[in-house]
Amino acid sequence: MMTFSYLTMAILVGFSFFTSALSAATGMGGGVLLFTVMTLYFPINVIIPIHGIIQFFNNFLTLSFLRTHLKRSLMQPFLLGSIPGIILASFLVNKLIKTGAPQIIILSLIIYSLFRPKRLPDLELQHKNFFWVGLITGFLGIIAGAIDPVLAPFFVRKDLSKEEIIANKAAMQAIVHFAKIPVFLSLGFNYVPYLSFCLFTNFACFFGTRFGIVLLRKMSEEIFLKVFKFALAATGLRMMYKLFY
Repeated sequence: MMTFSYLTMAILVGFSFFTSALSAATGMGGGVLLFTVMTLYFPINVIIPIHGIIQFFNNFLTLSFLRTHLKRSLMQPFLLGSIPGIILASFLVNKLIKTGAPQIIILSLIIYSLFRPKRLPDLELQHKNFFWVGLITGFLGIIAGAIDPVLAPFFVRKDLSKEEIIANKAAMQAIVHFAKIPVFLSLGFNYVPYLSFCLFTNFACFFGTRFGIVLLRKMSEEIFLKVFKFALAATGLRMMYKLFY
């Protein structure tokens, strides 16, 4: 079993609460922020599988609170696309996990969605085309760790309510994060030393998610979209900094 000082555990549990609330309220930023904080205490080959467990529980909770807002027309093609993406990533993860290639692809999607010239097509895909979103997310989510910035550019759209955006995005993230467990088990990763850490952080996630859902329901659609775009931009800046500095 891995041991932490009381201060370290308090910091990580506190950030788990805060990032869960942020994700539930805005749909963006929480997973990336927690991933960043974890880099201070874990090597990257440990962060991705452990972060996956925490984020699976976090997104599953969000989904459970907003399950009536799920859209089958989005989820079915995404699920079908995610399967080959996850399988492909499982063969390449050891080669790509320490490179900047996945982060560069994600950053490009963020920049395109936020600063797209009007003459170019947007990323507001038809629901059936979420097969390709599933393929991309399944692949990059396993290799890059945080899934928020992969999915978020495809949810900068006005045909979904804020609850539908959060619910469907959370469900998609939960699928890929859950898939990390068998992938990393097959690669020989031992989860047992980190179970107590996951237990405490997931406990904080439960209360953080409940608090975030309360904030979400109080926001107007207009304010939500602005906050969502701001969080997406902040995530892009953080990724740019990590890549080049």
